[in-house]
Amino acid sequence: MKKLILLFISTITVQFIQGQNFQEVCENSVVNGTIVDYQSFGDTIYATGFFSTICNETVGYIAKWENNEWKPSAINITDPGHAFEVIDNQLYIAKYEESIDSNWVYVYNNSSLEKVGSGVYLTTASGFSVLPHIYDIVEFDGKIVACGEFDRVGQQSINGIMQWDGDHWEPLGDGFTGNILNTAPVIYPHQMLVHNSELYVVGNFRYAGGEEANGIAKWDGTQWTNMAGGFNNTVYGIAIFDNEIIAGGAFTESNGTAVDRIAKWDGTQWTPLDFGFTATSPNDFIFVHTLKVIDDILYIGGGLKEVTYADNSTQICNGIVSYNGSSLNTFDGGVAGNDIEAIIKTEDQQLLIGGGVFGSGYSGITNINTSIEEELISREVQIFPNPFENSIHISARDNFEKYILFDTKGTVIKAGEFEATLNLELLPGMYILKLINENTYTAHKIIKR
Repeated sequence: MKKLILLFISTITVQFIQGQNFQEVCENSVVNGTIVDYQSFGDTIYATGFFSTICNETVGYIAKWENNEWKPSAINITDPGHAFEVIDNQLYIAKYEESIDSNWVYVYNNSSLEKVGSGVYLTTASGFSVLPHIYDIVEFDGKIVACGEFDRVGQQSINGIMQWDGDHWEPLGDGFTGNILNTAPVIYPHQMLVHNSELYVVGNFRYAGGEEANGIAKWDGTQWTNMAGGFNNTVYGIAIFDNEIIAGGAFTESNGTAVDRIAKWDGTQWTPLDFGFTATSPNDFIFVHTLKVIDDILYIGGGLKEVTYADNSTQICNGIVSYNGSSLNTFDGGVAGNDIEAIIKTEDQQLLIGGGVFGSGYSGITNINTSIEEELISREVQIFPNPFENSIHISARDNFEKYILFDTKGTVIKAGEFEATLNLELLPGMYILKLINENTYTAHKIIKR
């Protein structure tokens, strides 16, 4: 008896990236510091970070993207910026503090830049930093929430995270204390995420509200909860992808489970994906910094050198990869010599990235669609047998023109003109078969015995 797979594919539009690299925006010109974040506000993309010069333009820590070039903006901050957030049609800015003992959350409303409430201070720091830094800003439960490296707000003791009630800053429980064991003695929540009416916070902290959390905790509005004991090193990024919580950082383990710088939450524990990120030399510091979902694709940026798959095979992936839920795109090896932290889609359907390393910045761009935007059209396709031995048979309502066969890493294995019977002498395993007709395609999982 034939084993039959019957697939009904609904009408959706997807963007398909394969094999392209980035064009450097500031080629042969100066970016004198790392680009840390991008944000679209109004009709403009803004960049912030450690740079004061970008593409030979003096910009003062914030630049704007205009006519495919970086230009000075009307927003001027006195220290490097770390993150933007748009809330109620206003642009909130989280920044580092490099010169004095206090720092503030700033808000820009298209006409002026203002401080929000009292300043923050760092009074008990040791090790690398004695200055307060603000790392992220979100809206949660109708309030502005900011987190960072501070332990006092005005004259009030507040540990690393605060909420704005419209008049003054308030603590969220007891906040964060301690650093993850065997890490630098610097305590900081780095990024926040609001999901299902809960606030998730990641960074380098050992305790959240007095409960051991190790780099990740959630706040339900009244108390902090840990998530299976957290990780063995700093967590920098968090996102929701394919209805799952994904965390990324410098960690390699969670509660005894190996997770190479990226992990997903299964409801009770952190588990590895089908890939992780590893070093190519003993001196490499490998970390995931940014997790950003654009058009159902997860973009992963950071200090990346190579990706290691579940079968222990590896692939070079300098700075950035994207993941569609079944395969990775390494952008032809990425951008060597750069850590990537800022990622955004432009109005021209391009992917704009930013980063740098050691006082030198980088800005790159590529088309999200390398050729045509392909559309999945509702159709009935029968593929049998599946699993198969050496050949498969395809029955479909439409006439296809060609096929492309990928492995689970997105590498093209075979391609050619479409035939109703395809002889596929392959190694055992799972593959993705893409059937193409003009500007449409269908994609199917097939398994070789």
